[in-house]
Amino acid sequence: PNVKAALENNGEYFLKIVPVLELLGHLRFKGILSTRQVEEIRHLNIREDMNEYLLNTMLNQRGDQDFYTLCEILEKNSVKAVKHLAFKLLADAKGKVQNIKADKLLADSESLLRDLPLTLESDYILRDDFNNTICNQLKHIDQSGGHILVHGMPGCGKTIAVCQAVRQLILQENYFNPHGCYWIKIGDISEQQLLTILRSLATEIGIENTEFIQSLVEVKSKIRQYFQRNTQMSDLLFIFDDIWNQKYFDYLAFSKKSIVTSRFNHMKNKNSYSCIPAKENLTDDEAILVLQKRRNKDNNYKLTDNTLVKRTIHNCKGLPLAISIIGGLNLQSDEEWQDIIKIIIEKDLPSEVLIHDYDFNLFAAFQLSFNQLDEVEQQLIRLLGVFEAVQIPLQSIISLWKPYSISKIMTTTLLKKLNQRSLLKFVDNHSSSCAIHDLIIEYLRKPVDLKLSSQQYHTMLHKNLIDGYAEQCQGKWFRYPHDYYFYQYLIYHAIQAEDQNSIRKIMIDFNWMNNKIQRDKTIYNLCVDMEKAIDYLKSKDIENWQHYQQLVQLLQRYESNLPIKSLDLVQVLLTLDYDTSWIREHALKLAKEIEKDSKYWKIEFLDKEKDHVVKRTIEPLKSKRIGKTYEDVHFAISNPSYGNLRIIGTENNKKEECRIVIMDYATSKIVHQISPRQSYIKEVAISANGHVIAFQYYDIQTEWKWDTYNVENNEILYFFDELEMPQEQDFDQLKFFPVIHNNGGIQVVLATLSKNRKQVKVWKTERNKIQYLKKQISINYEIESIEWINNGSKIMLWWRKYDEYDDSISRYENECQIEIWDLQSWQCLKSLQVPACIVVEGKRCLPSINVGHGLPLTSVQYIACDAESLVLLYSSQNSESIGGLLKLKNYQLNLWFDVNLLHNNFHPFPSFINKFQKNSDIVVFDDKQFVSIVSTDKKVYVIKITNGHIQSYSYIKLTFSNLLHKCTFIPGSNRFLVYDLNNSLYEYTLQADDLQWQILCDDNHQRRKSPDGEKVLDYSYAFIHNNPVGVQLIRKGENYTLKVTDYRKEFDHDLKQQYDKCYIYDDLQSAIVIGRYKHNNYRNPCVVIAQVTDFLSENDQIQQLKILCQYNPPDNDVANVEESRYRKADDTLIVVINEAFHEIHCRLTYSLAVITINLGSGQTMFYTCEDWFLWQCIYMDDYYLITYSHDPDTSGISINTLLQCYRIGNNRTQTQRIGAQKYDQIRGFACKIILPENQLTSDLQIKSSPQKIRDKDKFIECWGEKDSNIFDRLSYNTSSNELFMIEKGQDFIILDGGGRALMKGNNLSFKLLNDGGATDIIIFKNQIFYGDGFWIGFN
Repeated sequence: PNVKAALENNGEYFLKIVPVLELLGHLRFKGILSTRQVEEIRHLNIREDMNEYLLNTMLNQRGDQDFYTLCEILEKNSVKAVKHLAFKLLADAKGKVQNIKADKLLADSESLLRDLPLTLESDYILRDDFNNTICNQLKHIDQSGGHILVHGMPGCGKTIAVCQAVRQLILQENYFNPHGCYWIKIGDISEQQLLTILRSLATEIGIENTEFIQSLVEVKSKIRQYFQRNTQMSDLLFIFDDIWNQKYFDYLAFSKKSIVTSRFNHMKNKNSYSCIPAKENLTDDEAILVLQKRRNKDNNYKLTDNTLVKRTIHNCKGLPLAISIIGGLNLQSDEEWQDIIKIIIEKDLPSEVLIHDYDFNLFAAFQLSFNQLDEVEQQLIRLLGVFEAVQIPLQSIISLWKPYSISKIMTTTLLKKLNQRSLLKFVDNHSSSCAIHDLIIEYLRKPVDLKLSSQQYHTMLHKNLIDGYAEQCQGKWFRYPHDYYFYQYLIYHAIQAEDQNSIRKIMIDFNWMNNKIQRDKTIYNLCVDMEKAIDYLKSKDIENWQHYQQLVQLLQRYESNLPIKSLDLVQVLLTLDYDTSWIREHALKLAKEIEKDSKYWKIEFLDKEKDHVVKRTIEPLKSKRIGKTYEDVHFAISNPSYGNLRIIGTENNKKEECRIVIMDYATSKIVHQISPRQSYIKEVAISANGHVIAFQYYDIQTEWKWDTYNVENNEILYFFDELEMPQEQDFDQLKFFPVIHNNGGIQVVLATLSKNRKQVKVWKTERNKIQYLKKQISINYEIESIEWINNGSKIMLWWRKYDEYDDSISRYENECQIEIWDLQSWQCLKSLQVPACIVVEGKRCLPSINVGHGLPLTSVQYIACDAESLVLLYSSQNSESIGGLLKLKNYQLNLWFDVNLLHNNFHPFPSFINKFQKNSDIVVFDDKQFVSIVSTDKKVYVIKITNGHIQSYSYIKLTFSNLLHKCTFIPGSNRFLVYDLNNSLYEYTLQADDLQWQILCDDNHQRRKSPDGEKVLDYSYAFIHNNPVGVQLIRKGENYTLKVTDYRKEFDHDLKQQYDKCYIYDDLQSAIVIGRYKHNNYRNPCVVIAQVTDFLSENDQIQQLKILCQYNPPDNDVANVEESRYRKADDTLIVVINEAFHEIHCRLTYSLAVITINLGSGQTMFYTCEDWFLWQCIYMDDYYLITYSHDPDTSGISINTLLQCYRIGNNRTQTQRIGAQKYDQIRGFACKIILPENQLTSDLQIKSSPQKIRDKDKFIECWGEKDSNIFDRLSYNTSSNELFMIEKGQDFIILDGGGRALMKGNNLSFKLLNDGGATDIIIFKNQIFYGDGFWIGFN
């Protein structure tokens, strides 16, 4: 192979096109360039000089293997022209003059001319002076940036001249390489239309979430920020064609290099643009050249030195478009030329055929050309007004004309004829297409039938196109061939045609969607089009438009799992697990219609649970894929406030082919990739603006080391101290500042923790290095973690003192120190201590006396929203854990060892959340309202914090994997990302309309306090007349009020007296309040039950407080209300009271009281039952109450347990105990309670046995095979010794001794709740059975 000859032959192209700065990192890692050579190249200022340095190095100092390595690097570049340079070099080196890939180099360079209109020499003349002026200005802005305005009247050739100049410079002279240009047609459009165009542009260049952009100012800012971050992309040349509105110039001022055409030259533009006036008039010689190009070859009419021709040219003002149209008329006699002169100078014409800015009748020239066509040809050309002002493919024109029985040959012949007449520009090649001038399109869109309005004619045009497409593909949209127009614009034309039937068919044609996804190479464009169609259907009140929204959400949710290249959307929809049955049914229908040689399979989801009461799980919005193997566990994200959201991760970690990838989140495209020095990556990080990345890798000499890159400039960044001495990069931790400073230039700030974990330093990027800021913290202990807080204004660090002894008591210091420093002043703002280890005793968290026997502190996060708090996680290797919120308002910073102080200020999360791994991720959202925790129960819990209280929670359970790598939030939003074991990255939102948060009680289950000194004593809620209503019992000072809230309003009722309980019930118009008052004749307070009638009325005069009864407990008795229900069947209120009193030897004795009050008659009945032991309610409904209690022996260890059943009475019969069963708690207890179908005529049945029976056959004999299998399975999945199965009809539920639900099901199937472990599900109002099935309330 002749490598040297290949480089020399392509040297000129090499100097122009190779993006050497972008490749320096790869060239350095592959050994093609040394570190010294890299630095020497960086000091060169001109691109050609850099490329010449590299070329000389390859020619004089490198061998064949380096040449092939360089070609491999070039081939992987994202710019096609660079790729094809690699193919050309390889072809020349191998001596292959004709190489298919190399021959495509020039053709593929056309890809740099994005949407640039065709300017064929056969159709246009080159106006040399005008062209040279534009080219010279373009060459200037290619080197130094700038903006050009070419202005002149429409039809004067501005667009053609600009396109000729741009095409010449890019394709022939290699300017604006390697990024090329974008041509964007603007025209006379509204601000909303301009916003749509710029959104599309933003999406195309790689900006994410453009659908959320709401204004032109915002889209301008987004694109500008994108170019600030992607400096090389800012070299793109933008061509904005035909701007009408002066304001639009400001919205388009985001680019570094642009050329604009406009009919106007506003004074304001002269300060920002190099203005070039267009030569509006062709010279006589130029005009005659145009006439000669347009007329037929056999036309011998003399054009030169012809007075009629010159008069015609002058009357047309030498306008290129008019001259070209007249040339296409093929005039061959003086009479014809005289007629055209009379027509074009006609002044007395209707306004609809006149064009502003012209003092001659241009449309008359169009009409003359039309008149020379037959009637069918005129009708056909008018139909072309339906197309957008882009290249129109031949296939789409064939479809448009197909209903008129026009064949492909006839179509091509007519288009050539129209091209000759300059009514359009037609290129007949392998990808035949045409372009139409916007003035001609304007003419084509004018209704011929004056009875039709413009809108009616517009709709009719689009309907003709949709009908033509449908006929071409026989109604099967997916069968239409890809012509670079149909799949892009089909939904748009269907909407414009107001063809609701076609829209609905397209929206369920999964095969068409499959084709569009594969052609666009993304799901994003499909979703955007579908959302536009949904908006249209919604505006027309079309039923079931929500179905299509479900499909869009489904596609976004599973995006990361869809193989775009080999996608079969029908097959995917048959196998996914989702609730929308119509999608699966339609996919199955389509699968059956496919040809017989295609095979499809589906998954049936039997007994799929559908909970219509409340949505507890957060469902993903979108999903992406990052990484390739199980070891690719690390990722980090940038801040979308500074441009596109970027993700950094690894591919093939711990393998030779390991690489660092930076992906654009919106498009899933890899924008940068780096081959690290070593293949074992421990951590990755990315700056807020996505410009700087860092990764930690294993190095044999230093163990762990960080490399830092500026990915925009493709250069390694090294750390330097205040003396400009290079620093070792063997940090333990590296954290990027969460925001970006722009003090005279963009600066990235970061903090590092030293290798010995005893020193924190702060740095900033400065050109091509990272400079020490002379801010340092040194500690004698090993720092566990450093975190930026308060959006980077502060830094928090914490450490433990395990290794230091207190000589006075000779034990470990159970202390962790937490410090918060201000970045600006570099002063310690706060220093506090928390226990390094705690123990849990009951509901109390206490400092551990012995560090080795407690739960060590493993994570600290700071919250400073409306109440300053810390999130603390304590966990051990054996999966024991507890986490919670430490409020700092009343927490004395140096008195952590005060047991009461810790207990009163540390509020643990609920027990089902406190099951996290030792190194579990805690993520605090930047609005400080949400905290997420990765739990060992295969979920990510999201906790909502309000006013320093743990208010509510929801959780995520991933669709494809139960193992999680990491989760993080997206800055500036309520969205967050979860990365699972399958390398799928799921996006979730905390603002879903159907997401309902589960309420939690904070402060160790104490009553919550409201603002302004109010204290919420109790609350209740119900559905009254199918409307949700809630009440709160509130004390403020000595006043008690009942606050009522429904979906319409909120108001208060003054209760006048003291109460501590409140209840409301479904379909009862009254509220019940219960209090305890001191009675004159009794030593202990009596229980007062009162009714607030008409409590839903805001008028205090209408509602009344009516005392229903007073219950006087025995002396020494303390009475607490345990349960309350309203039985609608006989209008009876039921109240269950638990009484405790002291007997001999101060032993506590308990009793149960049931009060029934008929609200109609006022008749009250009391039932009391003495129970020596503390009892607990297992189940209660309108007619039955089931309790159990423990009988402690003299040692205090619970041995026997008593189960008791009561039938609740009414106004005629007393409540009575109907059964009791005693069992040994050591042997356990399995109990089945069968509720009667008719509770008025039958009693419940109770069946029980010990839970732990060694002889399994006896257990089966007792329970039967089905029930014994259920009890047996639960005995291995719960630590509870009591299992209570409650059965009604075919449905059942199983509870443990704490009233927590373990399983529910029916005769056909059952479901373990939380994988068989007891969930903290409280049976709300004990309504286990509701209607025909289970209804479980969540408290």
